[in-house]
Amino acid sequence: MTPVIGVTTQIIRQAKWYKYVHELGFDTLEINRQNSKLHFNLYFLEKVKKYMKGYDLSVHSGTAGVFQAHEPFTKANLAILTAEVDVCSFLGARQFVFHLNDGPLTPEHRSRLQEVISHAAEAGVQMLYESNSTLVADYAFEVLGAFPELGYVLDLGHLNNGQGSGKLGCPLEDFVRQVKDRVVYLHASNNSGRRDEHNGLDQGTLDWRHVLDMLDLSRISKIIIEVRHVNMVEASFRELRHYLDGDLLARQRCANA
Repeated sequence: MTPVIGVTTQIIRQAKWYKYVHELGFDTLEINRQNSKLHFNLYFLEKVKKYMKGYDLSVHSGTAGVFQAHEPFTKANLAILTAEVDVCSFLGARQFVFHLNDGPLTPEHRSRLQEVISHAAEAGVQMLYESNSTLVADYAFEVLGAFPELGYVLDLGHLNNGQGSGKLGCPLEDFVRQVKDRVVYLHASNNSGRRDEHNGLDQGTLDWRHVLDMLDLSRISKIIIEVRHVNMVEASFRELRHYLDGDLLARQRCANA
């Protein structure tokens, strides 16, 4: 299986973003709730669903740190996650991408998050965990170890920030080697290694081809181009398409050898 390439809706600046998705030229979309309005309102969602017909959808959560020191905020975040899963089911989005707090999870955190994960499984929605903007290896290892049913979203920009800041905690190659069997989805962008700039793939310091070389691409369903401006999409798509076509050709040659 070769990953399909899609794009995030966060690059659409118009308020009624769903009316403009056709201009992007992609059949695969990740709806980012932090940037694209996706209200918990049935009438509104019916309207969005009409425009999303025929697209291969995923949804990126609008939450950030789920577990807060103030318990009502934690309850609210968990309720939002649950509602977002239901939105995925309603729209026919197959994957739901979410973040967690940096730092260790308590047994209570694990139990409460497991309820949301179980709800998603019953709804037929695949929950995918994504590390935060400066990737720390130990935090990712803990979450993936605690929840073997979760897939992992490897964000190339976040990986580069972790390496550039020295906070990754291990060599980049070691990290990729340890998570490669869980990586089922990619966010594609590049940066300087200092902040999450969401540049095009060849506008940064990360050797993203080297990272993809280390992954098992047959496990990866989608690569979402997650850049900050629509003008960066075409070049990144072209580079990814060239890379994937070359990888597919190499695999075919190995199979025929």
